[in-house]
Amino acid sequence: MSAFWSSGKLLLCGEYWVLHGASALAVPTRLGQRLTYRATDQPLHWTAVDRHGHAWLDASAMTDPHVESLLQAARSLGGQVPDMGLVRTELEFDRSWGWGSSSSLTDLVAQWTGVPVLDLHFATSRGSGFDVACARATSALIYRKIGPAQGEWSAAAAAHWPTEHFALVYIGQKQDSQKEVQRGRREPLQAELDAISDLSRAMAEAQKVTEWMQLIEEAEARTAAWTGLPRIQERFTVVRATLKSLGAWGGDFVLAVAEDPSAFAYFAEHGYLCMKWSDCVPPLP
Repeated sequence: MSAFWSSGKLLLCGEYWVLHGASALAVPTRLGQRLTYRATDQPLHWTAVDRHGHAWLDASAMTDPHVESLLQAARSLGGQVPDMGLVRTELEFDRSWGWGSSSSLTDLVAQWTGVPVLDLHFATSRGSGFDVACARATSALIYRKIGPAQGEWSAAAAAHWPTEHFALVYIGQKQDSQKEVQRGRREPLQAELDAISDLSRAMAEAQKVTEWMQLIEEAEARTAAWTGLPRIQERFTVVRATLKSLGAWGGDFVLAVAEDPSAFAYFAEHGYLCMKWSDCVPPLP
């Protein structure tokens, strides 16, 4: 039997803009997804299990469109995809969280079949690729899409971040990343892309909580002006924290940053899942 593991992801700065070439700041999550393969004399069978142990897919591998797409693309890239055997994937985080159930699966298939993960990603997705870059990361990343099917990234130091002032809040309405990728918007100006890239790098370098709050404010304001979407802060006007949407705006997780972490109690008191940064993101160098 062979086994592989991939991390989930959180995009801290550069959502939407990263599709157009802006540098984005992202981190891997503590929780991820596992894939095991066992050779048998039966046609390839796929079982996908959620974090509660419930199978949401239990069928011949080629009957699921997404799995079939990944396996066919892996074959076309020269990967070793067996016709027989049993595959089992186990997701460690909730499927509704938007932490990368699809991107971690792409990376797992890339590891298992022996193909480059970005090649597999771009063969099956229109996303930027930052998420699959996070799948095996051990540090924060500055990621940039540099062509129609190419990306580059570098490690970003994060040990100096004031994460005791961070919390992650689930708003409860999962967004469809692929639909957001395809949504029509005007082409951003190069000056706008440069400004977002600068914000991603400044956020990576920021040490003080007040710096993070100021950078979040600017990133949210610029993104709201371009997309025409309301800022998440508008839904929580009384909370004593600065809020940053993570990924597609509207319902997945948000980053809350507060000078006084006791402000985070507001979210639990109002029925939202609120987690410590350290419970979601591993120690980063």
